[in-house]
Formats: sequence, C-alpha cells, structure tokens
Amino acid sequence: MEDLGADWDQEVRDCVKGYADKRTKLWSLEVKLLINRSNVRESFFQAVSNSSWANWGYLVAAEINGQDTEKELRILSSAHGIGFIWLNVENPLESEIRVPAREKIEIDWDTANRLATENKDFWEYIKQIRQFYQTGEVHDSDWEG
Repeated sequence: MEDLGADWDQEVRDCVKGYADKRTKLWSLEVKLLINRSNVRESFFQAVSNSSWANWGYLVAAEINGQDTEKELRILSSAHGIGFIWLNVENPLESEIRVPAREKIEIDWDTANRLATENKDFWEYIKQIRQFYQTGEVHDSDWEG
C-alpha cells in the first residue's frame, strides 16, 4: 500500500476524506479582461495549468477580439477540455457559456496540495470545501470575492 497523501497538508487530507462521497464538483475559472489573437494561447494554457485539479475548468473573458479567436478557443477546448465563458460585465447573470468544458471525474489532489501549500487563497478554498463536508452547510459569505 502507498499512502498517496502522506506528504499532503492536513487541510487537504481532511478535505479528501470528506470528498470521497462526491457531493460536490470543483470549478476553476481563469478570468481575463480581453482575449485576442495575440494572447489566446497563453491565456488558454494558463487556464489549463490552473485548473488541473478541478472537475470543470473555464477560461472567462469580458471581451473577445480578433478574427478566428473564438475558433481557436474551440479547437483548444476540444483538445484539452477547458471551456470558455463570455462574461457580461454589466449583467453577469446574462453571461454565456460559449464552449462547454469537459468534466474530469477525478480531482488531482497532488496538484491541489501543491497549490494549497503555495497559495493562501487556494488553501482557504480547500478549507471551505472541507467545512462543507463536515457540516453540510454553505455560507454564501464564504464564497464571495
């Protein structure tokens, strides 16, 4: 037997214990103001890299410019499973999923642990998920920001 979590932060280990029942899906959103032909690949692969731990990964942008930029996003999405959301800044409820993400069934907990030890905000995110599993309660104020 190999304990895959032996070196994981305690917060991540506690979260994984609760996650075993799969009551949640984890989302990662990489948000940009503008996607255009000159930054589409860089922005997309930042979304790929930063969402490797999540069930759903999306690149979100308020503005998309350039001939064939959205076509390039569709091609990249098909290859890597990252979706694209156009963000309506004036009315976020009217934002639209232009390219749906492909769901990953398993969470990459090694990556989640690395991020949690390097990034206090991500550690807090994992802590909030663990607290949900312990209490079953969602506090909207925990998820704002």
